[in-house]
Amino acid sequence: MHDSKLDGQQVTDKKMIARSVIVEGWRSIAHSYAMVNQWQLLALLRRPDIAVKVIDLPFYRKRWRPQKGLFRPPDEQILQSLETARPDERADVSLRISIPFDFSPSHSQHTVVFGTSETQVLREEQFLDPKMFEQLQQAAPPPDLRVVTPSRWSAEAYYKAGFRNDQVLIVPHGIDADTFCPMPAIRDDVRGKLSFSKDQFVFLSIGSMTGNKGIDLLLRAFSVVCQKFPNARLVLKGLDTLYRSNDFLFKNMQILSDIEKDRIRDRITYLGGSFPNADMAKLYQVADAYVSPYRAEGFNIPVLEAAACGIPIVCTRGGPTDDFVTDAFARRIDSQKKQVEFMGQEVSRLEPNLEHLTALMSSMIEDRDWRERAVEEGSRHVHANFTWDQVTEMLVRKLFN
Repeated sequence: MHDSKLDGQQVTDKKMIARSVIVEGWRSIAHSYAMVNQWQLLALLRRPDIAVKVIDLPFYRKRWRPQKGLFRPPDEQILQSLETARPDERADVSLRISIPFDFSPSHSQHTVVFGTSETQVLREEQFLDPKMFEQLQQAAPPPDLRVVTPSRWSAEAYYKAGFRNDQVLIVPHGIDADTFCPMPAIRDDVRGKLSFSKDQFVFLSIGSMTGNKGIDLLLRAFSVVCQKFPNARLVLKGLDTLYRSNDFLFKNMQILSDIEKDRIRDRITYLGGSFPNADMAKLYQVADAYVSPYRAEGFNIPVLEAAACGIPIVCTRGGPTDDFVTDAFARRIDSQKKQVEFMGQEVSRLEPNLEHLTALMSSMIEDRDWRERAVEEGSRHVHANFTWDQVTEMLVRKLFN
């Protein structure tokens, strides 16, 4: 039997799918670029006006291995069932999101490359083709090439490389509202599994444990805070399979004096596994405060996720987090911007003030009233402005502008 109503709906749907995107990037791995890519793909797939295909690119390191179960089973099934584009297929836009950056033209009408710069400088090792890096040293980039980057801080690298303002699309990262949210009902249970009592104050910091994360500063500040507040605890979450974070943490511990090591050794919990998103969201619930004394970041997704989960923030002032935190839920560490030489180039970095970091960590413990307000303000702000659907809407507008 002919159903004209159904046929009409199919015609409408076909008319809505007017724009096509081929996304070239990584899936099934916990690297930040891959996680951004996958959350973004899910948001694009929720849009009836966008048709999406993918091309899986080689992982950055040969030792990296795909991991199942990072996303909820229905979302993982959707991600794995995406149609793969042919190598020579043409779309309205090809969006690349991987390292090293590939600025070569695609078969699509427009080529857009995602990339971050932690130090506000593009470096040769970030380029798939070194010739493109050399060309940027001598002339402006091709006029039809565009880049996506998640913060004003990161965008400076592209401006310095000669990209016009309209070639640099600043689009922040987001959070999944159903995953990263306050979960007071499970807080005591999750803390109990990590052997934390109700009267202990838990700081949390997540990252690769490399120098740009400021872990050395955090350890030193924590050693001082412990003297005044013996109930303080610190949870550090690394990612050993991708970054060998445990090795970096060990090196940072060696910088401390024997007295400092003895003071904090039994008060630190280190986790180095690769967690599914749901378990990461649970981990945030452990914390009374999230601390990120970073020196250089392209965006800093854990700060956004922590705030979404209702965790008060301590983070560096002057960097990319200034784009998405407010004084209502974040206390920012005074810092100085410095130009330093790195691999033959002058790069930018921030140097957080250690004494101010220590004071802010202490104030987090002491100022219970502010913390209670920050729990509400942080979650409200992030959920109102930085869900993946919201930031992907911004991306789509800029891609097709």
